[in-house]
Amino acid sequence: MRDKMTTLTVHDVSHTYGKGQAAVAALCGVDFEASIGELVAVVGPSGCGKSTLLSVIGQVLVPTSGQIMIDGKAVPASDVARTRLRNSTFGYLFQDFALVEEDTAAANVEVPLRYAPGISRATRRQRVISALAAAGVGDCAGRSVRLLSGGQRQRVALARALVNQAKIILADEPTGALDTVNGELVFELLKAQAQAERLVIVVTHNLDLALACDRVIALRDGHMVATDEAVPRRALRR
Repeated sequence: MRDKMTTLTVHDVSHTYGKGQAAVAALCGVDFEASIGELVAVVGPSGCGKSTLLSVIGQVLVPTSGQIMIDGKAVPASDVARTRLRNSTFGYLFQDFALVEEDTAAANVEVPLRYAPGISRATRRQRVISALAAAGVGDCAGRSVRLLSGGQRQRVALARALVNQAKIILADEPTGALDTVNGELVFELLKAQAQAERLVIVVTHNLDLALACDRVIALRDGHMVATDEAVPRRALRR
């Protein structure tokens, strides 16, 4: 078994939306570690805090309490530093693809690189080509996104998540809008990325996909209720 370096620590993280009587606790004391090379599933019924957890990990939301650490170092407090970390460390994949349909696949994949300093145009182009090939849609580079199938769009979105060479991929229901065949294909591509020395965290309602991951974290009402292979089937109910 190869050595694994822990790259992500979620320490006693809570997040609350709103204040006072209108406050809603979305996460309550979530605590776990995950490592490079792992494919981790986050499961639970709708509204249990899965997407909030991904947003907190990925620096889209600031936790109300607790701490996120990368390679043993606390995430910086300033907005500028957090933005830099978000752009350099994380790749994101969403259920609805979040692509600009009027642009080509290549133009969509290039977007994260436009915010990365010191990358030449030639290097950007090469990274885009490599990312599209890794996602299995290298032949779609010059095609308009609106002409692509749902499965192709999600693979273009995956290429966009890979293009900045992020070590942590956060995927929120990446197979939810796909048919079974395309969903399994995207899942296998994510699995391959974990094996290629990335940490991949996937929010899913699909029991079969969740149990095919290396680890499973189950949430209910913002609390962790089970981890790893001890996850009960009721934890995946919508």
